[in-house]
Amino acid sequence: MPRLDRNAEQEAAKAAAAARVHLGPIRAVPDLLARMGVPWEPVLRHARIIRADLEDQELSAPFDRIDRLLGECVARSRCEHFGLLIGQTVDLRSFGIPGRIALSAPTAGDALAALARHFVLHDSGGSPRVAVANGTAVMSYGIHVPGVHNAQQVYDLSVAAMCNVLRQLCGAEWRPDAVTLPRKRPPDVGPYREVLRAPLRFDALHAAVVFPSHWLTRRLPDADALLYRLLESRAVQEAADHGPLLCRETRRAIRDLQQAGDCSRAAVAGRLGLHERTLGRRLQAAGTTFRQLLDDTRAEVAKQLLHDTRSPIGRIAESLGYTDATAFTRAFRGWTGMTPREFRTGSRPAG
Repeated sequence: MPRLDRNAEQEAAKAAAAARVHLGPIRAVPDLLARMGVPWEPVLRHARIIRADLEDQELSAPFDRIDRLLGECVARSRCEHFGLLIGQTVDLRSFGIPGRIALSAPTAGDALAALARHFVLHDSGGSPRVAVANGTAVMSYGIHVPGVHNAQQVYDLSVAAMCNVLRQLCGAEWRPDAVTLPRKRPPDVGPYREVLRAPLRFDALHAAVVFPSHWLTRRLPDADALLYRLLESRAVQEAADHGPLLCRETRRAIRDLQQAGDCSRAAVAGRLGLHERTLGRRLQAAGTTFRQLLDDTRAEVAKQLLHDTRSPIGRIAESLGYTDATAFTRAFRGWTGMTPREFRTGSRPAG
């Protein structure tokens, strides 16, 4: 068993290094830093990114470099909502092929579904999800790569980008019912109100935009059935050429289904098109288990929510699929050697 745990840790480290994201959404970083009077060259150098690369829509970088870049931008600019400001410069064209498929889709709903379906071609460290119930649509984004240090900035960027995408698809009259952010309420909410133009809910469990579902039926002015089919075909082929990485895709499925409220082995295997036993055998051959990946994903999400939000521990436990806070506390202590409360307050366990 210890060997399996070590292999799982190695797999998590590899997952963090292998996850990549295209550079389009951060293209505005140098100009924004310059407007703030901050030299941008050392910031890009710190993240090992070259400015010329930001102009190439085909280039990507490891997810952890983008994470590092956002953290350095905040440190140098002293702007705690830097991710939000970058997110407001993002639109569908920033997402490469998935964005172009969305632009040629018949309706806004088809566009968002295509974006979510093919988003891995743009970003393999996180994924969007669209859910509809009782006349309400929710578009959310979740990080599933382990070891992210600046999740607040990534989520700020994501909600601003989602609002931009929805305005691009639905028109200037589109209005969100709410925007939820998995971070503490900042001292100054003015920038969030200005950029997001929505009722704000901090200390949330997910980064999401909530809006009336009737907007999903809106016909798109640039719909092009032929282009849509061609780009869909290209996206499917490109994904096949990259080849699936089972542990990465299992983490992604767990994170997506976690937001839907069912990340059981059966649900994850179904999402991956595998039988439960087949998934188990293949993961074991890769040196891990479904339980280990589930626990790793739960641990990452739990630590982010405990650190970045004031959401009640019982609510966090429920969102992760635990029936009560006691079971969650027992699991969390096993992951970290601390209780959730000790982790949140930064205190050391007694003894």
